[in-house]
Amino acid sequence: MTTDSPLVGIVGAGRLGGALAVGLSRAGYRIGAIGSTRISSASAVAEAIGGVAEATADVTRVAAVCDLVFFTVPDSAVESSCDTVRWTPRHMVVHCSGALTLDALNSAASVAAVGCLHPLQTFPSRLPEPDRFHGIFCGVEGTTGLGETLERMAAALGASVVRLEGSNRALYHAAAVMMSNNAVALAAAASRLWALAGLPPDLGRPALSPLLQAAAANIGKLELVDALTGPIARGDLATVTAHLRALQGEPELLALYRLLAGELLRLSLPHSEGTAKLLREVLGS
Repeated sequence: MTTDSPLVGIVGAGRLGGALAVGLSRAGYRIGAIGSTRISSASAVAEAIGGVAEATADVTRVAAVCDLVFFTVPDSAVESSCDTVRWTPRHMVVHCSGALTLDALNSAASVAAVGCLHPLQTFPSRLPEPDRFHGIFCGVEGTTGLGETLERMAAALGASVVRLEGSNRALYHAAAVMMSNNAVALAAAASRLWALAGLPPDLGRPALSPLLQAAAANIGKLELVDALTGPIARGDLATVTAHLRALQGEPELLALYRLLAGELLRLSLPHSEGTAKLLREVLGS
């Protein structure tokens, strides 16, 4: 980056804030300040980028020092945190929420450029993990040219970009939750079935998780119809019927099985019309 690139500040020194600070610093961006209500957290992130950034518990100090300010705080705190600052035309103000629109930054929007940079990624570690930006997509939106600035930042982090202007942000975020968080829900349901089958409950997660990992790898590389394996993909009516029969005593899991199998039948599977019809009938889809 050149010395005329914006001086970056980050408000929120948690998992995403730390990863973003370290990632941008490694990419050559200048980090001017790290803000957090826990000064120890801000100091730890500042230390992780070589101690070149000021650590502060004051949001207004981050804005005073920096040109481009990222809010990596919880969604519920974005608007109130933004409202504490008197923004000026030199500022660029960005939140990192998938669910919030730019309306959360309204108190800045009248004078400053506002935007969103939302990584489609999880950051589970309390230690900064900037490499988790590599190969992912980031949702980006911005006013008055800020979107293009954020595109360049995402590229510097190793990510691709999808522009969010005009999209339904709640549905966009729901898609991310469905893929990420609900995979954990599926793992929980599968682990329940494992235990109901009379197998050691403590072996359910380690025994089944390689299947999830392989499926995720296939989804990343292949079209969904090609990534699918198992009885629905094969049109194996007998096995699907046996599953439904075995699940009769577990109505919630039965309903979940039917619902997910019905979603699979929406794919362009290479079944004969007769097989497809029988599967829809037995699943009630």
